[in-house]
Amino acid sequence: MNMREAFMAAAMAGTLATGIAGNLAAQSERGGFPQYTRPKASQDVLARGKSLYDVNCATCHAADLRGVPAKNGPNLLREEATMRDQQGERVASSLAGHKPPINLPQTDSVAIAEYIHSVQATMGGQGSPPGRNPVGLTYNVLIGDPKAGETAFGKLCAGCHSVTGDLKGIGAKYAEDPKALQNTWVSGGSRGGRGGGRTGAGTVTLANGQKLEGRITRKDDFMVVIVLADGTRRSIALDAGVKVAVKDPQEAHKKMILVMDDPEDRNMHNITAYLATIK
Repeated sequence: MNMREAFMAAAMAGTLATGIAGNLAAQSERGGFPQYTRPKASQDVLARGKSLYDVNCATCHAADLRGVPAKNGPNLLREEATMRDQQGERVASSLAGHKPPINLPQTDSVAIAEYIHSVQATMGGQGSPPGRNPVGLTYNVLIGDPKAGETAFGKLCAGCHSVTGDLKGIGAKYAEDPKALQNTWVSGGSRGGRGGGRTGAGTVTLANGQKLEGRITRKDDFMVVIVLADGTRRSIALDAGVKVAVKDPQEAHKKMILVMDDPEDRNMHNITAYLATIK
């Protein structure tokens, strides 16, 4: 072992020993696996670990750590040995148990482990591969012209909505999340319904031809529940001859979206910018 290796070994032993407590504390504070929360090793250690990994591991585990099934190389991004490793001890054990064994100095095993952890730290939610679900991104959706948005709103939306009525204060409601503001108005404020089937205004035609109009609150394979204009609630079995027609509450909004569509979504961004000013 040369002087540089001796120095690195001593430094790693000290920093890793004192770092475990900090890593576990960070884990308890922020949640998640240690490799997501632990401080990254220095760049020289990571560079050395990558070089060692490319030479000793990439053949069976692939350059992106996702494994080579044809060579029985598991995916190291989700491998228990790398997920639970703390100081390279599990990685070193796996290397020693490799066939044929890969015997490396402790500092090399630690460097490889730290490199693997640095890649795992870039993984997306639920163990998605690095880069598939980028994290820490911010989106600026307030890129439109509020004045142009006011004009577009008047032409496309004012027939059903009002910034002094149902949309009063909408900008303040989503002041911290303009993306949610845009998603809400573009979708027409729709939310997933409960119960079976579609609900909303509709008509139930009985087998004798009688039609009942009102608000359908439930429809499944066996029955339909409709509330009539006078408040009467009827539960009707879906026997032969009974027909149910439910009006799509989003029909007008869907048509509006098609009308306002343009290649650069200018109308959408302009209206979002305008609604953000409605405090």
